[in-house]
Amino acid sequence: MARRRRRRRRRRSILPILICMAFVVVIVYLATILFKKVSVNEDRMDPMVYYGIGPSEAAIIVDDRILELKGLIRDGEVYLPYGAVWNTLNSSFYWESTTEQLLLTLPGGTNVWSVGDGTGVLLKEGGKLYVSASCIRDNSDIDMEILEDPCRVVARTKWNNLAAETVTEDTVVRYGSNPKSEVLTYLKDGDTVVLTENAQDWCKVSTADGYLGYVRKSSLMEAPEGSITHTTDERFIYKKIVLDHPIVMAWQYTSTKENNNEFDVLTEHAVGLNTVAPVWFRYSSAEGDLESLAEKSYVDRAHSAGMQVWGTLSDVSGGGEFTSGTILKTHEVRAHVISQLLDIAAETGMDGINIDIENLVEDEIPQYLQFLRELCVAAHEKNIIVSSDNYVPQFTGYYNRKEQAKTVDYIVIMGYDEHVNGSAEAGSVASLPFVEKGIQDTLAEVPASQVINALPFYTRGWTSWFGQERPDSEALGMNDADNFAVDHGIYLSWDSSMGQRSGTAVTDDARYSIWMEDEQAVEEKMKLIRKYNLAGVGAWRLGFERDGVWDIIDRYMKQ
Repeated sequence: MARRRRRRRRRRSILPILICMAFVVVIVYLATILFKKVSVNEDRMDPMVYYGIGPSEAAIIVDDRILELKGLIRDGEVYLPYGAVWNTLNSSFYWESTTEQLLLTLPGGTNVWSVGDGTGVLLKEGGKLYVSASCIRDNSDIDMEILEDPCRVVARTKWNNLAAETVTEDTVVRYGSNPKSEVLTYLKDGDTVVLTENAQDWCKVSTADGYLGYVRKSSLMEAPEGSITHTTDERFIYKKIVLDHPIVMAWQYTSTKENNNEFDVLTEHAVGLNTVAPVWFRYSSAEGDLESLAEKSYVDRAHSAGMQVWGTLSDVSGGGEFTSGTILKTHEVRAHVISQLLDIAAETGMDGINIDIENLVEDEIPQYLQFLRELCVAAHEKNIIVSSDNYVPQFTGYYNRKEQAKTVDYIVIMGYDEHVNGSAEAGSVASLPFVEKGIQDTLAEVPASQVINALPFYTRGWTSWFGQERPDSEALGMNDADNFAVDHGIYLSWDSSMGQRSGTAVTDDARYSIWMEDEQAVEEKMKLIRKYNLAGVGAWRLGFERDGVWDIIDRYMKQ
């Protein structure tokens, strides 16, 4: 009996051993998995692969973004594609294709470079134009470094609203958001980076040496305000003429010099109007000759009434070859246009020049901006104000208001033509949401102190004929708009969301509709001008309004 018990005990003693062995195996297995999971990759990613560049190429990093376009390295000099220069670094560099010259108009004058001129600034290769990176750096109000191993250009043109972070320990920046990812670059305790993506464990950052990658959040803390700053070089600050009072301006449409005689009647009840912009100048030849309706007697009458005169150059009625898109292509013609404007300003004593160029396509904007630069530098030497008219960015975002604002004194929003003759459907000329969005979008590029919002004194009366694809419309002054509503039996009601009275009437043949631009609508728009603290208000055009409108405008501009 004793033997059996001893044998049974020996058999049971094997089980704990097996359990221990299994436990050890599990521990080893788990440890292996854990090691693999927490092990850190110390390998550095090939920077040439990271940037996607070859031995004779340079990466371009602008405002925490790696551009797809690449620079070239030739004879030890780094060259950047002109498109990258104009679009991301400095739109003041203008390639004039008609003369094959690169122009840079600064407050002190215009620099001119050509391919093969001995300066080494320009390079043409593969049919593409390249500009020396060092020339861009030395002639731009930006921060730029040209770094090696690999060759890359790291630039910053924006310094506001950056999420700057301070590195709290020596660490690495990785290509991906995990410790197994390859290393891009190294950071030291106290370095400053820009946070581009915030996350719980790993944050994406942009480093001063041009890498965008991931860092553990535990290695970062919010940087003190002003950690990334910029001091503007005085060489790049254009002279500005900013008046010490709000602008209240209105255009006067003129087709003949006889229209100038209407000034007194049109402005007789214009309380608070301090700036009048007669449409005086139009192109008359492809060489830039101007048809001028300007008269000194008009300016004298305006000055006697306490008003400035900003003569308007308009291309709206220009036709055929006489358009800004063709005329402004060459320096010679631009200079001729500018010379005429300034000579007439001197002869008549007018105070400013208003540029109303509306018919440009996107490819023509660089030459337009160059025209404004050349005009402003010359006009400001004679203390002549320059303003430029722009439809809302929703329609003309490519007009580059930010670049305009560097040189012109005032940017005028033409806050109307939400619906125009030929629109697919009837609608408001300038509903309140449309106007406010135009202001907001403009302020994203231009300081409020330079922005004048122009409102319409006209309304469109719409006739939508049954069976006709598009409605007909006619532009009506305020009194004529009232008559349109009465004649067609339109009952008007206030729409607070639109900031207008509107109404529709239906007959057997058509639907008649109107959205009123009247005293109530003007007041709602004036509230926006006050809300956004704009430089002033404008109006198109004198003669369409009722006298009471001016009291409303004057009240809001004085408050």
